Amino acid sequence: MAERLTRAQQQEATRARLLDAAETRFGDRGIHQTSLDDIAASAGLTKGAIYANFGSKNDLIAAILERKLSTDEPHPPSRSLAAWVGRLSDSYESNVDRAEIRRFAMAFVELWLYGMRNESARAPLTQWLQTVRDAHAKEATALAGDDLPLPADQLATLLLALDIGVGLQRWLDPQAVPAEVYTTGVRAILGRERP
Repeated sequence: MAERLTRAQQQEATRARLLDAAETRFGDRGIHQTSLDDIAASAGLTKGAIYANFGSKNDLIAAILERKLSTDEPHPPSRSLAAWVGRLSDSYESNVDRAEIRRFAMAFVELWLYGMRNESARAPLTQWLQTVRDAHAKEATALAGDDLPLPADQLATLLLALDIGVGLQRWLDPQAVPAEVYTTGVRAILGRERP
């Protein structure tokens, strides 16, 4: 006999379905071309379910980005800068071609364009980018202190740009842009054998 979900579990499942549907629809059709009715229909729910969980499209966007941060796999702290470079590279190369990563990337490009065109929608995107940069800067500083090739915030910006840029090029032209380009770039920025 199937176990009944609690109210909180049902609400979380509904939110997840709505976020999956929104992320897919935004990536496939664009934010402006996707209505809340489209998202609800894709999730097999009503528009009321969206309003019960999110106030607007902008709230959906913020929740998609927040979910991405919270679902990234936790990892133990690296013991050295070289180990961190290895972990970043291994993670990128093994995950860049996963369908859910590509789906998020397609939605992310739409969210990026939407934020550039719509100042009121920019905050969740800039906050998400800053959170990722801050995590990179914190880890780099913890591992190398002042012995970084450039200030930690600039290093973090370059690592994020490399992640996004290589991914976008790879998804369009995988033969010309192997995932290893990311690893080569990270090693060029950080150095392979730094303590």
